[in-house]
Amino acid sequence: MFLGYTMIYIDKLSISISLVPMSKDLGISPSQKGLIMSAFFLGYAIMQVPIGFLNTKIGSKKILTVSIFALGLFAALFSFGTSVIYFVLIRFLSGALAHSGYAQSVSKEVQANVPVSQRTFANGILLSSSGIASILGPIFVSPAVQNLGYKQTYIILTVIALVIGLVLVAIIPNSDHAQMTNTNGEYVTKVSLGKILSNQIVWLLLICDFFVNAVMYGVINWTPSFLTSDEVGFTLTQQGKMTSVAGAFFLIGALGGSYLVGKFFADRERDVIAVFAILGSVALFTAFHIPHGDAMNMIPMTICFAIGDLSYAIAFTTLLSLPLKRFKPAEFAPSYACVAMGGILGGFIAPYSIGFLVEKTGGYASVFTSFLVVGLLFALAIRFLPKHYAPIDEAPVMTETEELLEHEL
Repeated sequence: MFLGYTMIYIDKLSISISLVPMSKDLGISPSQKGLIMSAFFLGYAIMQVPIGFLNTKIGSKKILTVSIFALGLFAALFSFGTSVIYFVLIRFLSGALAHSGYAQSVSKEVQANVPVSQRTFANGILLSSSGIASILGPIFVSPAVQNLGYKQTYIILTVIALVIGLVLVAIIPNSDHAQMTNTNGEYVTKVSLGKILSNQIVWLLLICDFFVNAVMYGVINWTPSFLTSDEVGFTLTQQGKMTSVAGAFFLIGALGGSYLVGKFFADRERDVIAVFAILGSVALFTAFHIPHGDAMNMIPMTICFAIGDLSYAIAFTTLLSLPLKRFKPAEFAPSYACVAMGGILGGFIAPYSIGFLVEKTGGYASVFTSFLVVGLLFALAIRFLPKHYAPIDEAPVMTETEELLEHEL
């Protein structure tokens, strides 16, 4: 599942790298670049909840494997594109049919197979694949796009996706569907969308997921364009090195942060998220205000982006561990899908909005200001999440802190 997650994130990352030379070769404007990137999230959003309900019926393994194979298919189709409309359509379909079911299916597997006290760290391990992708993507995708071209690069990504899909088919057991049925093959629990939407926790997590993803995908999708713009002046290879370092810090934040939060800050996730949302937003805002146009400024800019990625990794992985602890198993997939809708909408709105801002203002000052504002709103929104909750599948009922203390005794 980690390999599949890594492929998912590399696919998301590669589009921002590929659009740099594509915009020059095909005359794609900043707003059109934003439209291509946002189309992916529109498809992602539309299919998120339907796939969530489908997940409860056919099981997560089928969703996982089909997602990766579909990713490879649309990567191959993307390589044949020559027009903006074509790219928009392919990215829309990739979001709708390839990406929409993977994250929720992986999280469902974690909830079904990992104890509550270990879910934060387990989820952090899987989400750290974003850090791996942020390291490998710029190191390998940037030179590949620069030397081979985006068409050949996407064919390579297709082959890798198909191999990972075959690995998932071979390794993941067929246990999920059986857990949802009785001995007669009838479904034990029926979940209605109305019941899911009446849950206040779903809405609060949806809002928080919107804010965090608006910043994260804004950074992921537009950092290559920002660093290689005339305003900054780095080459595609140089920006690849810078974003790889930042990706390494995201990996550290996802792994180290999730372990420390699960071990020492159980039941204090709100505080952790708020602190690191503020720290990450300030770091990103500072990165822009470092003087541009000098190679010597690569180091301080890289440090700021690294702190931003580290902080958002901790906030993001901690946030996405909360559904694993607060949603009932029978309602998990559609509930998680609704929460993910917030993140997808953030990812949909951010790229196009940033493209619009860049085109209208001729620079990136307003973009990094928006990162600061949205990050602060994220830190504020998480404070409205109820602090106390009853674990969903532990007996006797105890808080996560009490469970950890019991294990130590």
